[in-house]
Amino acid sequence: MNLANHHAMWNSRKGAAFGFNVIATKAEEQLAPYLSQLVPRLYRYQFDPNSGIRQAMTSIWNALVTDKSAIDKYLKEILHDLITNLTSNLWRVRESSCLAMSEILRGRKVDDIIDRLAEIWETLFRVRDDIKESVRKAAEQALKTLSKVCIQLCEPSNGAAGQRLVAVLLPCLLDIGIISPVAEVRSISISTLVKISKNAGPLLKPHAAKLIPTLLESLSVLEPQVLNYLSLRATEQEKTAMDSARLSAAKSSPMMETINMCLQHTDISVLGDLVPKLCELLKSGVGLGTKGGCAHVVVFLTTKCPQDLSPFAGKLMSAVLSGLSDRNITIRKAYAVAIGHLVRAARSSSTEKLFQKLNMWYLEKDEPIYQSACVLTVNAIGRHSPDIIKQHAVLSLPLAFLGMHEIPDEDKGETSDTDLWMEVWQENVPGSFGGIRLYMQELIAITQNALQSQSWKMKAQGAAAMASIAKQQTGSLVPPHLGMILNALLQGIAGRTWAGKEELLKAVASVVTACSAELRKSVPDQPSIDTIIQVMLKECHKENLRYKMVALKCIANILQETKEDFFQDLVDILFPVIKKSTATGSSRKEDNEEEEEEPREKELRMEYLLCAFDTLGKAWPRTPETQTRYQVELCHLMCERLKLSTWKVQLGVLQAMNTYFQGLLLLSQGNKDTSALSEILKDTFSALTFPLENKSYSSVRAEALSILELLFKKLEETNQWATLTSEKRDVILKALTSMESDNRPELKDRASDLKKCLASVP
Repeated sequence: MNLANHHAMWNSRKGAAFGFNVIATKAEEQLAPYLSQLVPRLYRYQFDPNSGIRQAMTSIWNALVTDKSAIDKYLKEILHDLITNLTSNLWRVRESSCLAMSEILRGRKVDDIIDRLAEIWETLFRVRDDIKESVRKAAEQALKTLSKVCIQLCEPSNGAAGQRLVAVLLPCLLDIGIISPVAEVRSISISTLVKISKNAGPLLKPHAAKLIPTLLESLSVLEPQVLNYLSLRATEQEKTAMDSARLSAAKSSPMMETINMCLQHTDISVLGDLVPKLCELLKSGVGLGTKGGCAHVVVFLTTKCPQDLSPFAGKLMSAVLSGLSDRNITIRKAYAVAIGHLVRAARSSSTEKLFQKLNMWYLEKDEPIYQSACVLTVNAIGRHSPDIIKQHAVLSLPLAFLGMHEIPDEDKGETSDTDLWMEVWQENVPGSFGGIRLYMQELIAITQNALQSQSWKMKAQGAAAMASIAKQQTGSLVPPHLGMILNALLQGIAGRTWAGKEELLKAVASVVTACSAELRKSVPDQPSIDTIIQVMLKECHKENLRYKMVALKCIANILQETKEDFFQDLVDILFPVIKKSTATGSSRKEDNEEEEEEPREKELRMEYLLCAFDTLGKAWPRTPETQTRYQVELCHLMCERLKLSTWKVQLGVLQAMNTYFQGLLLLSQGNKDTSALSEILKDTFSALTFPLENKSYSSVRAEALSILELLFKKLEETNQWATLTSEKRDVILKALTSMESDNRPELKDRASDLKKCLASVP
């Protein structure tokens, strides 16, 4: 009964079959020794695709095999024949073998099929990709039957037999089925695995160390490759959203469901083999799904068995930490969450090393990936293990405080992580003021490290953090904290100029102006006011104009508060600037050149001029010698600018003039130098006519009236009206008369009052 290719032979076989039926009925005893060869073939022929042959062979079977237990008796031979013919050259044979296999497997016990089970799975996987559609369908039917039988036999109630079946079945599904290029094979393999994981339960425990890593790898292998292509072509925002969706899909996939089932039965005996493989995947795993799945497994293990995981937490933490530098933000977030949970199971020394590593990354690695990894990790620990943050507050909270002052580079498209840092800080300190006071030494140490960084961006961030410490503690700074902060600030100021350094200058000014009384006391390791001013003066000589203006404003505030006399130093810096601008303004040629300048440059020069007058006004000392030397010259410079300048400069000069006259000793009791005062008043009253007659800007007129009110009051108090000649009176009266038609009633009334006051002077 050898098979043949010719169609006619199949028809003849049909006829031969009916003839054989008659022979078999009469020669039963003679055929008995050959049943082991006949039964397997007859059994297979009963499932032939041709209905005629199928009917004939069934008739022979019924005549020859009268014993109902014949199939059980010859099961090994039948299985051998079917497995061999599953890969026959003839499609009819392959199809009939699949159909016969589907039938013979039903209701079998583990012992009946376990020896050939792996071979059956592997061969059916191959036949499922057959060129003939009917064969593929038959193979699919056989695989479904095989899957159901295996799932039923994997019940824990089957004991050792079930355990043996799982041991045979898993390698087939994991090593061949799941990674098959045939979608249908992958589908049936995954479906079988999921159902077995639900049914087998504790039987999977010995195999969890192999099963879990394999399934984790399959999370990326089975993902459609088009997603990787789209991810590479997407914008950063689109990529983040897409990757988050991909990771969510991986976590809800059947493979992850199986992994979760296996994890339910893990304990310390399983972890010994599982953790090294998991660490390897965490470090060198390929694909978003695999890496995200590994992070999920770490979180699951930390939640389920933290005590058992404790001996392995250090290794896992090291592996996860290596993945925090991944270029993909979604993976970094997943790994950060894993560490956020894992620190609960880790030893205190391991966690301390982790925070030290994060501090080192943040301060020394000038790459956005590392900065992002630090904030995501610390924030995750704060959310999932807040007690760990508090236990290591000395390392974590100063880092959070520094991170709060991050200055993103918008030109490079960087986003700010300050909200995440701020969340960590605010959740773990008793108010910002109390938190700074509590961790003062650590905060100063980390900001000093930032100021010494090679990165200009980190220097600016350190400056902003240091300024924040100084400003928030300004009202309550006392030794030794006062000296610590000022020394740190002055140390940061030393050296070349860089973007963000201005914050240090502002911080010094705010500390000194608020704590000048404390600074007058001699305290070890606390800089004196004189030392601070010398450092600030040095910064006023820098070439960067914007930085120089900030330095001048800061030293002006310091000198105004401390009443120290460093006017000579400022004169050397600022008088040449004012004189040059005055000369430029009076020259028509230069004026034309000025118009041709860039608008930004012109505006910057005007700001510098305003800053110069503001600084001189605030720094005007109460020292008689200094005033005697510069009082006339300074007044003359201010008066000259009032005549030549725009309204903004006029307003700035008037404000400086107001401060100047408030501190002018010539307008105090006991003044002997009337000639100098007379000269100053002559210049001043002549110059004030310009702003008083400025009809466009009421703020300029108002400031000029304030100066007149101040001068009249001082002259009245010191009884020095004699220094005001009739010529000067007439000039001022004329200007005040012009304000009688002012469109602002309050200015009109003030001018009228001044006019009456002047008229009443004898």
